Amino acid sequence: MASNTYAAVGNKEDVSDIITNIAPYDTPLYSRIGKTRATQVLHEWLEDELGQPVVNQQDEGYTYFTLNVVPRTRLHNYTQIMHRGIQVTDSQEAVLHYGIRSEMAYQMAKTLKELAFDCEKALIEQATQSPGAMGSPRIFGGLPFWIVTNVFANGGTPRPLTFDLVNTALEQTWTAGGKPSILLVSPRNKRVISTFTAGNTKYMDGNKTNKLTQMISVLETDFGTLQCITDRFMPTDNREIYGLSPEYMKKAFLRNFKTGDIPKINDMQRRMINGEWTLEMRAEKAHFVIKDLDGVVY
Repeated sequence: MASNTYAAVGNKEDVSDIITNIAPYDTPLYSRIGKTRATQVLHEWLEDELGQPVVNQQDEGYTYFTLNVVPRTRLHNYTQIMHRGIQVTDSQEAVLHYGIRSEMAYQMAKTLKELAFDCEKALIEQATQSPGAMGSPRIFGGLPFWIVTNVFANGGTPRPLTFDLVNTALEQTWTAGGKPSILLVSPRNKRVISTFTAGNTKYMDGNKTNKLTQMISVLETDFGTLQCITDRFMPTDNREIYGLSPEYMKKAFLRNFKTGDIPKINDMQRRMINGEWTLEMRAEKAHFVIKDLDGVVY
């Protein structure tokens, strides 16, 4: 029998899955991308792409021939250790509480959600990667580090976000072989998108599962539909939005998030949550970023 409500939840699925599901509204990117396994702190994967079509017309009785194959590309990202710890005095745990049975269980549930925020923030904000060293943490590259092909900037000069600008980004990404399905935006840029006219913006129910249920905007374009998803961790200057294909992104775990007790040294209970993971970004050309937006609702 579980000693507290947190443990009862933890018995059913590992903590990494709990973190994925605990705050789907506030961590839409982390919650949407799949999970895989890392085996080294330098996580590597191979990437391949199809060649361009050619005029393929051969004479009857032609001589067989071959072409040199293009080697696959090896990519990598570093695993990053994340940690949160809490402490509750033995007296605080022992007294009766209003609305909760255990102060430690309550604080652990809260810390799980805060750790989910840390994960989402890292995916969106981390623009560099670093192998680290003793005394210096390893850092994985997030979206700003990886998306380099389909970058739509304006030389640093802010400009309005328009439907045509999104369509142009989709056209180039489509030509490069991608088909983004979500548009990750700040709350302000979500308001801008809601002003698009000509019936381009519609609304629909989100995933009807116990993991994610929400109303989302759908932007109908010449290259398919985009789910417009608001993310509270997008830059507050509202200067960029991302078009993403989440099926080409994975959370690669070297160590799944786990909870543990910190050795007792005083009249206090101490617990921690930690894990080690990285972003595996495949098919970088399948994504885009639009930069230099003014965030003005016209």
